[in-house]
Amino acid sequence: MKRKASIYKSFAVIFVSGFFFYSGEISQLFSKKSDYFGKIVREIKFSGNKNTSDSDISGLLELRTGRLLTKGVIDRDLKALFASGFFYFIDIKAEEMDGGVRVTFELRERPRVKDIEFVGADEVFPADLRDKMPLKDNEVITPQKVTKSRDIILQKYKDEGFFLAYVKVELGKPDPKTNLVKVRFIIDEGEEIPVAKINIYGNETIETSEILGLMELKEEGLFEGGNFKESSFEKDKEVIQAYLRSKGYLDSELIREGTNWEIHWENPEKKNRRVIIVNIKLYEGQVYYFNGYTVAHDMTTDGEGRPIFLNKENNPPETPKDKLKPLFTIPEIEKSLDYSAKDAGEVFDETVFSRDRATVNELYGSKGHIFAQVIPRRKIVSLDTESLEYYENCATRRTELEKKACEEEYKQLNVRKLREIYRDNPELRGRKFVHVDFTIRENNLAQIENVIIKGNKKTQDKVIRRELLFKPGDLFDSSLVNRSRERIFNLGYFKEVNFNMRPGSDDTKMNLVIEVLEQPTGTVSMGGGYGTITGFTIFTEIGENNLNGTGQKVSGRLEFGPYRRSFQISWTEPWMYDTPWSLSLSMFYFSRSIFLGSTSTISISDSTTAPTVENATYDNNGLGVTMGVAHRLGTNWTHFHRYTPAFYSYSNPTALVSDAVLANVRRGWQFRSQVTNGLAYDIRDNVFAPTRGYDLLFQVDNVGQYLGGTSHFDQYRILAEYYHTWFDFTFGGLIRNNALRRWRVVQEFRTSDTFIFQRSPAGGAHNQDPVQDPYIRPQDLLIIGGYESLRGWYYNDQKYPVEWRDGAQHRLLFDTEIRIPIEPSLLWLVVFLDGGALYEQTNRAVGTKKDYFESYDKNKEDQIAANPIGWYIQNNFNLQNGRKADVTYDELNNPGRLILSSDNVAMDRMRYSWGVGLRVQIPVLPLRIYFAQKLKPTGNFWAPFERYESDNAFQFVFGIGDYRF
Repeated sequence: MKRKASIYKSFAVIFVSGFFFYSGEISQLFSKKSDYFGKIVREIKFSGNKNTSDSDISGLLELRTGRLLTKGVIDRDLKALFASGFFYFIDIKAEEMDGGVRVTFELRERPRVKDIEFVGADEVFPADLRDKMPLKDNEVITPQKVTKSRDIILQKYKDEGFFLAYVKVELGKPDPKTNLVKVRFIIDEGEEIPVAKINIYGNETIETSEILGLMELKEEGLFEGGNFKESSFEKDKEVIQAYLRSKGYLDSELIREGTNWEIHWENPEKKNRRVIIVNIKLYEGQVYYFNGYTVAHDMTTDGEGRPIFLNKENNPPETPKDKLKPLFTIPEIEKSLDYSAKDAGEVFDETVFSRDRATVNELYGSKGHIFAQVIPRRKIVSLDTESLEYYENCATRRTELEKKACEEEYKQLNVRKLREIYRDNPELRGRKFVHVDFTIRENNLAQIENVIIKGNKKTQDKVIRRELLFKPGDLFDSSLVNRSRERIFNLGYFKEVNFNMRPGSDDTKMNLVIEVLEQPTGTVSMGGGYGTITGFTIFTEIGENNLNGTGQKVSGRLEFGPYRRSFQISWTEPWMYDTPWSLSLSMFYFSRSIFLGSTSTISISDSTTAPTVENATYDNNGLGVTMGVAHRLGTNWTHFHRYTPAFYSYSNPTALVSDAVLANVRRGWQFRSQVTNGLAYDIRDNVFAPTRGYDLLFQVDNVGQYLGGTSHFDQYRILAEYYHTWFDFTFGGLIRNNALRRWRVVQEFRTSDTFIFQRSPAGGAHNQDPVQDPYIRPQDLLIIGGYESLRGWYYNDQKYPVEWRDGAQHRLLFDTEIRIPIEPSLLWLVVFLDGGALYEQTNRAVGTKKDYFESYDKNKEDQIAANPIGWYIQNNFNLQNGRKADVTYDELNNPGRLILSSDNVAMDRMRYSWGVGLRVQIPVLPLRIYFAQKLKPTGNFWAPFERYESDNAFQFVFGIGDYRF
């Protein structure tokens, strides 16, 4: 058997000693071609590859076992291996084997990145640098990637205003076992350079202060940092240009020769500090005015009379020309536009025009016509006598064709309206009016050919694909595409989710590229929470929301405080067997202090000792598990079902608790069984910080009855939330800055209504006495007030009916809140209005309250008869301070006004508050700070609320943890 000592002698000068470089051309592989070429390849072997698997290398090769070995195949495979960038040296050897050839590829891999370290990066987050660099962990190192990464880091610092930054790259020695290299970027950030002066030139009408107010760059001053950022400079140029065009200056531009920035010494003699002078030179031109739109479909046909640009679905080949049907009629399109004929004479706003054009594209995209074209053509008409008379005297045209064209332009350009403007607005004479002709080409339906996912290093492709509302082969629907993007973002695994479209294999197909930027999904946190009822608690929590990239969630939480102690561990599989069914399991333990409305003040005989206030409290303890399944229906619906068997007990009662509580304490641990069924609908754009859309929830809890246990009731819960964005800080596109689109002024409307109805044990065979052993436990009753439900009111407020202070069976809540971003990811200013009420069950004369409700009217009559003056004082005055009461005692406590009925579900039965505050969204410690004032209804439509005279101060409301708001 013959073997060449070196088949690649001709390559000795090609593979130089440089660690990363290969240069030269592929030459002849074998000096004796006849020995090997033309023979069958029996085996292919690889040696020297440490980080690249044999299968990955084979995938790059054309060479396969069982095929003939040819020079062309070897040349192409060698080029492919070098082009992969994985190797800097390749030697190919061959030997005879079983009448054929064994080919061995001897490889030397380029090193890969073991770790990337940034030394000295204080002013820029390393994560922001990693995201943009081509050099990534465990990827091949090339000189080009190193150089480009360094340039990107420098550009990032330049964008942030650090023009004096310097970056040095250090490569460690390759690990001989793994061939991995540690890369260090050593950064000298230098100093930020402040903006000493911003000069605006060329503006004749627009005030300089207006332009300066639009700019992100600011001059250095007492309250402004004023540091220069090149990225801000580029954005400011776009903002100024957009602003000028929104004011009708369509010919405006920033003059290149005068728009720049310059670095100077603040003091040229001392040369101790550098500053930047920013120059903006602009040309305004004249103001243009809006004259109207004309919308038309391109009805062009080919030689056989078939439409070229009209949709083919409604217009088969045999359709007569007079029966051709566009996808949308002209009135339907015009109805969707912001500008209309009535706006003729207004300043032409380029942003409104651009938005209208995009609206038509979105309209067609929702029907699958993503390739539809909206082609604008502008016509300029001067508002002067000569121009108007040119169109008004169509009868003087020489030919019928010219006359007809003139009459069409007369109608199209709305000359009659222009004549009215000329007559009524002399100041506009001589001005230019813009008329826009929109020609719509509907073109072909677009079919999604491929869905390509990029950027997911941890998350599996299927976790993203299962959230898509479309699949390859479906027609493009912009509404489904946008909703799919929202659903992927709502998973909480990604910082960014972007959808991009790319051309497909022909003009009816397109590829959808989904680019995601992952964020950490594991949490290890400690924090605190505060609620009016729960008091202050501290907690520690550990969890993973995307376990191994599968979307599974696991978490454990331990909470401790003077009024609440709890532990919970849970696991959720959101897609069982890749179907839209989820499974969740959890185990919990809690012990919380329950405060009842009763209090007592105990005086001590020693005058130096302050009176002691004793509350009616007891501890409620629980231990149980929850098993649940949920199923997604269609796009936005979900139904869910849970079963919770648990044990509860009462302990540590104070002397003021009721006999029913003491009886429960004596009973020890009691079993409770609960089944929950619900239906939810959710189209919010972002479940973490909604800005538009709404969600609905209907939930039924069946407790006890046929399930066993000692609690027996049904609970119905209805929740509805609606979010509306009034505007963002681009002010309708006036400012072209995508970052400002996150700064949205949002209003939330919310109602949460809960109804509890007592039931009997299954079959009526249970010997439980509902009076001595109530079917509805005290902790199951609903309360109102405090940070969790009605800001500015206490849960046992003196302006509540006495019956509310121990809780009731029904509760209605609503609120509306306007949120104004100060920093959208951290801080919002809020203005709110809350309302709510409690109600007793209609058949209220049962259980422990039976005597009170049945005897109220008689007791009242007896008190009035016995002491009418005392009754009058008690009914109309506050006995604690002697002031006239805002609401009479009888009106407040009459049982007839406390039951759930159509008469009582009214504004005058509810309690209200309004106020202002701050939402501080620190990840592990969200803070809510409010100032709330109580309100009472007036019955006046124009002034529906007024303050309580005896209680009109603003209450400070503080919360840690996002309990409700």
